[in-house]
Amino acid sequence: MKAILAVSAFATTAALGLGFAFSQMLPLWPAPVATTSAAQTPVVRVTDTPPPVAVATPAPVAAPAFAAPAFPSLTQDTAMTPPASTPPRGPAAYRSANVDGPYIALTFDDGPNPETTPKLLKMLEARHIKATFFMLGSNAAANPDVVRSVAAAGHEIGNHSWNHPQLTKISEAAADKQIEDTSAAIQATTGVKPTNLRPPYGSMTPALQRHIEQKYGMNLIFWSVDPLDWKVRDAQNINDQIMKQVRPGAIVLAHDIHATTVAAMPRVLDNLIAKGYKFVTVSELIAMDKPAAPKVAAATVTPPPPRKKPRPTQPGMSMPRPTPVNTPAQPIVPPRPVATTGTSSF
Repeated sequence: MKAILAVSAFATTAALGLGFAFSQMLPLWPAPVATTSAAQTPVVRVTDTPPPVAVATPAPVAAPAFAAPAFPSLTQDTAMTPPASTPPRGPAAYRSANVDGPYIALTFDDGPNPETTPKLLKMLEARHIKATFFMLGSNAAANPDVVRSVAAAGHEIGNHSWNHPQLTKISEAAADKQIEDTSAAIQATTGVKPTNLRPPYGSMTPALQRHIEQKYGMNLIFWSVDPLDWKVRDAQNINDQIMKQVRPGAIVLAHDIHATTVAAMPRVLDNLIAKGYKFVTVSELIAMDKPAAPKVAAATVTPPPPRKKPRPTQPGMSMPRPTPVNTPAQPIVPPRPVATTGTSSF
């Protein structure tokens, strides 16, 4: 009996040990995967295939705020945006400008004049036209109120020397004083220092031009339209000459100190407007200037001289005679004499 109890106790202990071992192994098996049929009837199936591993998808990186597509799509607004302004060019000399459009610059020299310049300002204001006044320093200092009126109306003021000498006929130091004193007088009245210089009489040399550009950084402004209003004091002639010479990009020369020039301006301005011209200051015209495209000369190739073809032989034409060949001279053998008697030699 004791033996039976011992065997039973041993069997019970072994069973408990195996049960504990299997209980530790069960977590290693994959859990049952529950699937649902089309009829939403839950069916539990056990599969040996491990569950799919979820792959993390990186979040999309937002484009910078300033980034733009290289080419606009068809649904985008394709309106043109203004091009970025180009860096200003260095000082230079101008007689006109190469512009896209009917833009011109009206310029008036030798003022201001207390009698004629205010009248001209009213004509320009009535037509919403901006012009450029190249003033003498002496006149600007003597008429500061007129200078302020010109600046207040939105016109541009340039330097025309102090008392109108020919700059190429005086020393470099004297030319510097002419420019500096005039710029100082204008700046003292308007608060703006001129950046454009019109040499009196248009007289300039390459050396003096380099000196002015390097020392003062000023543009030299000449002209492409000259009605000779200082010489021919006739309003109709001034109008005719301007209308005859004007072109897009032109710089028109006139003098606001002459009564005949001011009297001609209403007609000139209205005729220019009727032709479709638009008015800008000299600095605005320079800003529109586009360098002309370089002219490419066509390459000239000298053709070879034509080869002479032999003339074809036609029926009835004689062939060219061959060139004779020099051969050694042969001795001439005289013929044997023949008997003239009646008896035959045979």
